[in-house]
Amino acid sequence: MSLSESWRTFVRALKLSYDHIGKVMATNLVWFAVAFGPMLAFSYLPFLQSDAGFLIAIIAGFVTIGGATSAVQYRMNLVIKGEETVLKDMWEGFRLYWARATILFVMGILGLVILVFNIWFSQNYPTTLFMVLSGLWVWGIVFWIALHQFVFPFLVNQDRGVFQTLKRAALIILANPLPTVFMLVFSLIVVALSLLFAAPLLIFMASFLALLQNCFYHELMAQYDLEEPQDSEEVTGEDSE
Repeated sequence: MSLSESWRTFVRALKLSYDHIGKVMATNLVWFAVAFGPMLAFSYLPFLQSDAGFLIAIIAGFVTIGGATSAVQYRMNLVIKGEETVLKDMWEGFRLYWARATILFVMGILGLVILVFNIWFSQNYPTTLFMVLSGLWVWGIVFWIALHQFVFPFLVNQDRGVFQTLKRAALIILANPLPTVFMLVFSLIVVALSLLFAAPLLIFMASFLALLQNCFYHELMAQYDLEEPQDSEEVTGEDSE
């Protein structure tokens, strides 16, 4: 997948978000309410404002963020496929994938924390070995974040287990570094702008990222789908000869 193809895929995600702006905004609003519901409840309901309430909100938040993200990915994937979709389809996505999505989300956070801790440790114990390792940890963070650009698209499209999903996401980014870097850069820009201006976080960010990630997923997987029939025809031709 070339740079120009990556750009066209990004433009396609933008066009889809514009053409389906109502679905994008409604889906994102539901995502925000569900994903951050436990913390919002802790912040605004006085009877929950205790150490126990905070702990419950944190634990529940992992489940709701993972499940809500899989629900957004599921619905936006239907949009990309051109299928009719209504808001209640998000519940189907949540129901089907919330457990695996929660595990993947927790693993993503833990992996990032471990990598950041390793960098901190290397910087505070500046031996030659640890300084070399700190550079590896930086690349590890880039790889880990890039990997999670494809985790949820693989989950909702292929319905695999946690480790199969991680394995396939890792293989596709290793095989396609250019589109992966392209998508990662634009994803980080979208996240940064959403956090800076706040409003996009509420009505746009999660839905657009789901469109972007699934558009890249389908474009990259199409090249493998096209290769298989050609191989089959070659085998058939050899057999007939």
